[in-house]
Amino acid sequence: HGGRVIGIARDAEALSALEALHPNRVRGLAADLGNSEHLTEVAERAREAFGQIDGLVNCAGIARYEPVGSITLESIDAQLQVNLVAPLLFSQAVANHMRDRGGAIVNVSSTLSERVAPLTAVYAATKAALNALTKTLALELAPDGIRVNAVLPGGVDTDMLRTPRLRPGEALTAAELEKRVDAQLAALRAMHPLGRLGTPLEVASVIVESLDHPWQTGSLITIDGGLALS
Repeated sequence: HGGRVIGIARDAEALSALEALHPNRVRGLAADLGNSEHLTEVAERAREAFGQIDGLVNCAGIARYEPVGSITLESIDAQLQVNLVAPLLFSQAVANHMRDRGGAIVNVSSTLSERVAPLTAVYAATKAALNALTKTLALELAPDGIRVNAVLPGGVDTDMLRTPRLRPGEALTAAELEKRVDAQLAALRAMHPLGRLGTPLEVASVIVESLDHPWQTGSLITIDGGLALS
């Protein structure tokens, strides 16, 4: 839509490649969102890139597929930091810049926040908390003209979804891992009434629409190929 974008990720090479594709419109900022001590500084550096921020999309996330009984404090902390703490601290920092002119924040949650599945206890809990954060921020920031919404995707074909779900101590060969992932994807496709997984572009289009919608705030927007119906 002609907007200028600051992309934040750990992969500096990927960010450089993105900048090369869209010179003068995209700036990359390498940062680890799991390190909460530097998030406010990262948000300030992002603001300085183009002078102001009109919209924020919190879409970084990690999922650890672990059965109850093998969940560790390290795993809980890692998922909380990226899936909940980072969106909160980024939103807080960016809202301070938006108060004089308004803006929009979109959090990328998950249908797992409302429709749970085995092995996702911590991830689902962090996304449910993100939903609550979205509504609270929307209410508190509405007087400043700052809108806050969340998008809840179903199964989207990304690297995260292709992570093999192994039992504790389970070791597989490369060929066995490939078969496991193929089986996982087939099972996930079958769970969606439309018969397929979503694409990142399909989710992105909903995010952009929410950023632009002037009378939408506090909404949890589901895009899931009918998953919630099954």
